[in-house]
Amino acid sequence: MKVFYISPGCFDKGGISRYNRYQISALRELCGASKVKVASVHPRRAGDFEEVFTVDYCGKGVGVLSKIYFLLYVLRTILCFRPDIVWVGHVNLSGMAVWLAKLNDARVVLNTYGLEVWSGLRKDALYGLRAAHVVLSDCHFTARYLEESGFRKKGSVPVIWDCIDLKKFFPNEPTENSEILLRYSLPDPRKHPWIVTLGRLSSGAMHKGYDRLIKVFGEIAKQHATCVLVIGGKGDQAKALRALGNQTGFGDRIYFSGMVHEDDLASLYRLGTVFSLVSDRGIGRGEGIPLTPLEAMACGVPIIVGNDDGSQEAVLDGKNGWVVSPHALETHREIILNLLNDEAMRQQKAMAAVEVAKQFFSYPIFVEKHRQLLTQVTSNRNG
Repeated sequence: MKVFYISPGCFDKGGISRYNRYQISALRELCGASKVKVASVHPRRAGDFEEVFTVDYCGKGVGVLSKIYFLLYVLRTILCFRPDIVWVGHVNLSGMAVWLAKLNDARVVLNTYGLEVWSGLRKDALYGLRAAHVVLSDCHFTARYLEESGFRKKGSVPVIWDCIDLKKFFPNEPTENSEILLRYSLPDPRKHPWIVTLGRLSSGAMHKGYDRLIKVFGEIAKQHATCVLVIGGKGDQAKALRALGNQTGFGDRIYFSGMVHEDDLASLYRLGTVFSLVSDRGIGRGEGIPLTPLEAMACGVPIIVGNDDGSQEAVLDGKNGWVVSPHALETHREIILNLLNDEAMRQQKAMAAVEVAKQFFSYPIFVEKHRQLLTQVTSNRNG
C-alpha cells in the first residue's frame, strides 16, 4: 500500500507537527519507508525540532509562488507515485487533496484536532472535510463535534489519541539536575517545588491558560512560601505574561525558561511537582488532546487539564490528575495547594500517571491503531 502524506509542517514544536511526525513514522513502519512519500508546506525554521526528520518535499511557506510549487509537486506525486491513500495532516489542505486524489482514484484520510474545525472553515476546507473518505480525530471531543454538527455521519469518525515516546519520556528519581537548572536559570525543585506549564507563548495560543495560571499562582504564593511557577516556551506574549506575573507581587517566583531543547524536555518535566495546561474553547481557541500533559505524566508528574475541549481525555477517572473548568480559578488553586501539601497524594498520582501513559498513550498502541485504520480503509476500498 502506498501513502502520500501532505502535512502543513513537520518541523515546528506545535502539537499538530508532533502528531504528524508520529503518524508519518507509524505509516513508514506499517507500509515501508519507500511506500510513504511526505510533503510539508512549511520548511525547517529557527526554533524547530532539533532532531532530523526526513521528508520528500519542503515548501517555502505560504507565499503565492510557494503555493504554486507545492500544488505542482502534489499533482506530480499523485500522477507518478500513484498512491492508494492521500493522507492530509490539516483540514485546510483537504479540498486540494480530495480533488487531486481523484486523478488516481486514491482514498483520502484527513486528520482533525480541534480549533481548526470549529473556528470557521473556508469553502475548500469544508468541501474536503465532507468529501474525505475517512476523517480521523485525535480526541473524542472533536469527533463528537464533527458528528453532532453534521459535518460527518454519526459514529463515522475514528479516534486515535496522540502518543508518547516512552523511551524518552519516563520517570526518574526527583533529584536536582544541576545542568538543566543552570542552562535555563531555574531554582532547585528540592527547595522550591515547581508548578510547570509548557507551550507556545504566542497570541494564537493564549487559550492554553498561561494568564489564568499566573493569577492562580499569585494566590497560591500567598499561602505557600517556597513554590515557584516555571513556564517553558517562547512567543510574542512572553513579555506581557512577565508583566502579568509582576502584577501578582510574586514575579520573582515566576520563571520563564524560554525555548526548551528537545533533549531537555523530559528532564524539565521530571523536576515538576505538577503540570498544568487548562485551556478554554471558542473561535480560534481550544485543543484536541494536547501532547505536553501526556509527556509530563509519562515522566511521573500529575497533570491538571481543562474540561472545555479534548484536553479532558488526558485524565482517566481522576487517576493521573484533575480536570477543571478553565474559569474555576479557586478550584484550580485548591488542587495545586493540596498537592503541594500532601506528598503521599502526589506520589500516588505520579505512579498512576506513568501507568496511564503506558496503558493508553504509548507509541506501539498508536501504531496498532493505525494498522487497524489502514485495514479499514483498504477493506472499504475493496468493498
